[in-house]
Amino acid sequence: MGWTHCIIWFLWFSVSECQQLSTTEPEMHGQIQSPQYPRPYPPHLEKQWDLWVPRGYQIQLSLTHLDIKVSAGCSQDSLTFFYDEKVLGRFCGQGNSTDHHGDETILSPGNKLTLVFQTSDSTPEHQQHTGFSATYKAIDIDECSKTDPGLDSGPLCSQICINTAGSYRCSCHSGYKLHLDQRTCLLSCGGCVFDKHEGHLSSPGYPKPSPPFLSCKYIISVEPRFIVTLNFRDNFHIDNKDNQHGSSCQGHFLQVTIPGRLAMKFCGTKSPGLIVTNSSTVRLDYHTEEEGLSNGWSLQYSTHEVKCPHPGSVTKGSITPDLNEYFSGDSIHVTCDQEYKLMMGQQEIKTFSAMCQSDGQWQLPLPTCIAVCGQPTNHINVYQRIFGGQNAPDNTIPWQVLLS
Repeated sequence: MGWTHCIIWFLWFSVSECQQLSTTEPEMHGQIQSPQYPRPYPPHLEKQWDLWVPRGYQIQLSLTHLDIKVSAGCSQDSLTFFYDEKVLGRFCGQGNSTDHHGDETILSPGNKLTLVFQTSDSTPEHQQHTGFSATYKAIDIDECSKTDPGLDSGPLCSQICINTAGSYRCSCHSGYKLHLDQRTCLLSCGGCVFDKHEGHLSSPGYPKPSPPFLSCKYIISVEPRFIVTLNFRDNFHIDNKDNQHGSSCQGHFLQVTIPGRLAMKFCGTKSPGLIVTNSSTVRLDYHTEEEGLSNGWSLQYSTHEVKCPHPGSVTKGSITPDLNEYFSGDSIHVTCDQEYKLMMGQQEIKTFSAMCQSDGQWQLPLPTCIAVCGQPTNHINVYQRIFGGQNAPDNTIPWQVLLS
């Protein structure tokens, strides 16, 4: 009977247990208590709890009761908190002892927290300490109050950081846009349509160096009857990486795109000068990267109406309106004098109108006016006859006789 009693106590004293509260979905809150709480805890015990919550949260644990045998440095009985093997605190003691921390809150740096409860081999009859009781909950991490360790302790967002449940997002001030890295704010440029008949465009900050990571789009679009002309200033500088084939215009460039023509890409220090687009629409794309330095560009743009050549005149007819100049969108009409009819080639037409097109050409060529013969009023009663007529031999003169 005595041996049986000893074996039972040996097994009881040798308990070492690890408990993870959840192996599937993380618990957002819960309660932890020492073994046999609120009765005295057993001796020779080592029990571990592994708590975890979703990423973007941290664990806040509050000790609602703490009664652990006191010892120097809590070397015998203790409750220890770990985060990634880093000791956050080791507690023991009772209500009024200096090592008692029952009213303190433990806050894990991240989304996990480990508790280890250890007890010594005290005689069970003399052990009356009840252990501990604690509650925990997941609280949202304020990422915006932290710095990014991968960015030399720089901020997570370059301008505005918005804390969200379990995460954060970056935003930008007016006039800036968020870069693809979702952290960096870049100066916003272009993106709108310029529809005035004249104006000025320049790179951001010109003539100071352009910011990196620019991707600016400028569109000039006026009425189809106008043509846009670009006039670049001489102070033109876009970083240029030369290679064996000449200028590459890869990282930094200004591209001018005109409908119906190949896009033109510019870099270096030579200004494009005057560009007559012969179009009512033109697009400019300005691009910079992190490496390289560009001081940018500036231009004035102007427009003028598309003009068609004077249509000329129509014999035995008139053109209305009769103007000195005809511009795109203007129309003309042709009418014939009395006893004349409109002809387009070999076909009679009732009316005619043509428009000056945006390419400076008339929609149709002018028609002609020819006389209307009508029905004869006096019939001819004379009868006539032709005699003779045959194929003439070579080197002879053919003949015919008309008798009336």
